[in-house]
Amino acid sequence: MTQPPPSVENLADATEAEATAATSPIRVRLFARTDVGQVREHNEDNFLVADLSRKSRGLLEANRPTGIGPHGALFAVCDGMGGAAAGEVASQMAVDIIYERMVDGLDGFPAGIERDDVARRLVRAIEMAGFRIFSEAKSDRSRRGMGTTVTGAALVDDHLFLGQVGDSRGYILRGNRLVQVTRDQSLVNQLIEAGQLTEEEAETFEHNNIILQALGTSDTVQVDLTYVQLRKGDTL
Repeated sequence: MTQPPPSVENLADATEAEATAATSPIRVRLFARTDVGQVREHNEDNFLVADLSRKSRGLLEANRPTGIGPHGALFAVCDGMGGAAAGEVASQMAVDIIYERMVDGLDGFPAGIERDDVARRLVRAIEMAGFRIFSEAKSDRSRRGMGTTVTGAALVDDHLFLGQVGDSRGYILRGNRLVQVTRDQSLVNQLIEAGQLTEEEAETFEHNNIILQALGTSDTVQVDLTYVQLRKGDTL
């Protein structure tokens, strides 16, 4: 699915979504948008919003609540890189592959899926996306060097699992407090954690845009997995 920024797509069947929202114990409001901004000429980013129970991708109308079915929901943001068309190819491949891997085999769990299974499937889906993007870049010279970060979030009931490669951040807004719940896989963050750089020094650090890994730069990636138990009113 190509997201045509900055437009918002509607799910085809709003009535079905409303019925799910009425029976689900968890109701969410979803919104996603990506924009090229005022500096760059083309957009290399992509996002994913999916209802795994109904095997559907897309967005509801703005501010329409929807329920979370027994197989959960899936969200992702991908920051592509590589120049020309390669960055957007990598980020599009990432959201497509992650979605395909997450819905594959769900028919074997008609009553729903266990939380641990959701977490494992998310990690494997991201790993597969990295392998496939790397293989594509290796086989097509015009796409050499393409890659993308990814932060994917799988939600089942009130349990949120985040899988990350790169430095696209995930935050939870709870009340008046905004908390970063992912860990940047970047050189600057590595130096901060090692005590070799302060937060203040990081603001002007010469290499603060270097990330330690991305999907497509290697045939394997180390996915950082984070778990958050959501509360009513939380914003991701």
